[in-house]
Amino acid sequence: MPTICKEGIVMDETTVKKLEKELANARAQLHNNRRVEQNRNLDAVGIDLTTTVEKKIPDSNDIPDVILMPKRKRNNENKW
Repeated sequence: MPTICKEGIVMDETTVKKLEKELANARAQLHNNRRVEQNRNLDAVGIDLTTTVEKKIPDSNDIPDVILMPKRKRNNENKW
């Protein structure tokens, strides 16, 4: 059964399937032609120590009217 789209073009199932096939081929062509560049930067990963500045963590007496939690002690003892 023919269908009329909003442009006034009469389309039947064969033309719709043909257009869907063309669209699928065009999408596959675009997917196959895209270029993936590999990152060949083999520099050290992490923080750049040449540009970083060490920030001092303020003590509770440096900030007026503030009570901070005590600094957390690290326990190096193996519990197991």
